[in-house]
Amino acid sequence: MSETLVIRLGTGNAELAEWVVVDDTGACALAPAAGPVAGAAALSAGRRTVCLLPATRVLRTRADVPVRNQSRLALALPFALEDLLAEDIDELHFASGTRHADGRLSVGVIRRTHLDETLELLARAGLAPQAIYADSDGVADLAGTTTVLLEDTQVILRDPGGDAVAAETDGLGALLELWLAQTRPAAEDSATTPRHLQVYDATTEGSPNTLWEELQEKVQSLEVRRLPDGALARLAAGIAVSPGVNLLQGTYAKRSSFANYWPRWRLAAALVAAAGLTMLLNAGLETWRLRRESAALDIELGQAIAHTFPGSAVPEVRALVDQRLQAGDTEQGLVLGRQFLDTLRTVAGAVSRTGSTRIETLNYRTGVMELTLRVPNADSLDSIRKLVTESGKLSAEIQSSNAEGEQIQGRIRITSAARAGGA
Repeated sequence: MSETLVIRLGTGNAELAEWVVVDDTGACALAPAAGPVAGAAALSAGRRTVCLLPATRVLRTRADVPVRNQSRLALALPFALEDLLAEDIDELHFASGTRHADGRLSVGVIRRTHLDETLELLARAGLAPQAIYADSDGVADLAGTTTVLLEDTQVILRDPGGDAVAAETDGLGALLELWLAQTRPAAEDSATTPRHLQVYDATTEGSPNTLWEELQEKVQSLEVRRLPDGALARLAAGIAVSPGVNLLQGTYAKRSSFANYWPRWRLAAALVAAAGLTMLLNAGLETWRLRRESAALDIELGQAIAHTFPGSAVPEVRALVDQRLQAGDTEQGLVLGRQFLDTLRTVAGAVSRTGSTRIETLNYRTGVMELTLRVPNADSLDSIRKLVTESGKLSAEIQSSNAEGEQIQGRIRITSAARAGGA
């Protein structure tokens, strides 16, 4: 299971941050820690690195942009939101995310200078994030329930099915009033959808109970949970399970590299390497087996040649046949010599394929070869006969078969099929 290092930068001292390591399910693999940004660099090796920026610095909204092509979409986004922004769009960076059921597109907007400063800060610390999100993207979208995350510096509110809204903590009261003033959508029975509120209080000292007591009278249900260890673990879990809009797009897109993908692909690479090694071993074993069979065939062929050409050391068969036939008609001798070699090659192949068989004598005269063989059983003798005749060029006949101890001594007479048919 892969792991993700989530680094959250604050709004105060830019050099300070907090970080945590989570797995694919959002569970903490390493406990949260805080300190200078460089302190997180030691944990980035072999892990995906993600950075969270304060939601107050990133505008998260939705835009109606029908363009589907990614390059054209990047050009159209600034103009689609231009009327909603007070700043010059040339000084802003736009990133797109999920397209929703109503056709609108999730969008993240940030000042280019702030994104540049963030990347420079991380680079100095030895960090190269694969993604940068607004920390509000880590607030889970709960069906039928509005979520509020309250911290010392900011508050994030997210309606079910909507984008998170962020404000400074001092604006909590105004943010809740605006939320209460919103018209609630009607349910299927035409009744107003009830308001359910889930509050996560991650402030240092905890918010006063009087605030929630007053609010409880205006909602159908209210639950307040304290996060004494801070909000990072919950935000990191939300990002790991359901990431929002990655700001590293366009000119800020992270260029892929082998090092980035290796941790996720190393298991597959190991399996491929193991499969390749197995194939090489199989090929080596097959080569060894074929060489061994070839050596055995050479031995059988040598024995047959020794019977036919006694006294020869390591004869070159064709040369010896030609020498023996020089006294007669040259062309006829060559034909008979090749016929003998073809017959001998067929016999040697048949003998080598029938196990522990030994040629005791071999005689060849005028196209007829007579063999005396010692075989394990009668079936082996018949098997040799069948192997010799399977090509259709030769005819083989078992002339005798005598038992000698646990073996059989047999004689086979081999002629060409044409000659046998003529006879």
